[in-house]
Parts: sequence; structure tokens; C-alpha cells
Amino acid sequence: MTIRPDCVEAAAAVVVAALEPAVDADWSVRAGDLEWSVDRTIAHMTGAPAKYAFYLSSRSARYVAVAVWPVEDASRQERLEAIEGCTAALAGVAATAPAGAVGFHITGMRTAEQFLALACYELLVHGYDVTCGLGLPYQPPDALCQVVIETCYPGQAQHSPAWPFLVWLSGRSHPAMTTYGQPPAGGAIMFGNTMAERSEIPPEFGRDLATGQWRLTRRVT
Repeated sequence: MTIRPDCVEAAAAVVVAALEPAVDADWSVRAGDLEWSVDRTIAHMTGAPAKYAFYLSSRSARYVAVAVWPVEDASRQERLEAIEGCTAALAGVAATAPAGAVGFHITGMRTAEQFLALACYELLVHGYDVTCGLGLPYQPPDALCQVVIETCYPGQAQHSPAWPFLVWLSGRSHPAMTTYGQPPAGGAIMFGNTMAERSEIPPEFGRDLATGQWRLTRRVT
């Protein structure tokens, strides 16, 4: 299976549909097992696809100090609509990106397909966090979860159902995965073979002229 721009829009639609019954709920409660509140987690999952759209369209090879955050006086409904708006922006950028286009991510230079997978991952997994915190039902489509697993965790065997397996891979517990034991520590996405550490000097990647591969060229040691 190949991840497509409409996958990220589908992920956003699933999350928004799950959260719409909670527009009047208390968003200050903790988002599942995270230290963040539901409000902060929703803000984070809204900004992630917008940031990915920016990096992919800019073709930046280094960190750019721009934050994407909801407007303070936005209504709850506007906050949910922003999730779909930001994902639509990423879908549009990915759909029109030329072949071979890449952009900065803290884990390395990423392709359009990888940014789409990252956005789906952020939406689906943080959707789980906030619905757990709010006590809402939440069940993303299995096919969508499977394509995210295949892109973000290459080499993982197919598992049915895919949704609880994706939750487990992200480092979170899920009632359906009790027989798998403890989830992986940190839940790090595996498609990056270079990890940039956040530091006082912005991470930057450069293309190796000999191999054509991107590698980290600037970091604090």
C-alpha cells in the first residue's frame, strides 16, 4: 500500500468526528498518559501537519524557528476546523510536490510520502491520547493504520487489527495488545536512520555528493 494525500485528510476527518461531541468538555484534563492537557495536545496535532507543509514546500534543509499554534480566542469548533484546514494544506503541498522533493524534519530530510505518514501518525495517535482523556470512543480505520505502519515502521509484519498495533508501536498501551508485553520505549518512528538532537545550534542536513544521501552536517557534540 502507498500513502496518498487523501490519507492525511481521512485521518483528520476521523479525529474531528471523534472530538466534535466534546466541544463543550473540559479540555484542561490530561490527555491519556501524556503530561500534556487535551487542549495542548490538540494544539500540537493541529500544528504538526501545517509545519510539515511548510517544510516540504520550502525545501528547507535546516530547522526554521517558526511555531504554528492556534489563535487564543478561537472557538472550540474553529479549533477542530483548523485540524482539517492544516491537513488539507499538507495534502495539497504533497500532491503538487515534484518527484524527489524533500524537506527538513528533526529525524532527517523527509519525502512527501514520509511527511504524509508523519502527519497521519500525529493525528491518529494523539487522537487516541485526547479521546482517552475525554472518555470518548475512537476507532480509526484499520486500512489507514496499516499504511501508516508500513511507511513509518518498515519491516514490521502485518498485524490484524492494525489500530491497536499502531498504538502499541507508538509506545502506548492498548487493551487489545496485552499479550505483546510492554510497548517499545519512546515509540520512535523507524524510517529515520539519522536522529538530530535538539540543541542550541539548529540542526541542518546536507546532501553527500558521493552517495547522494542526506546526512546531518551541523549539531552540538
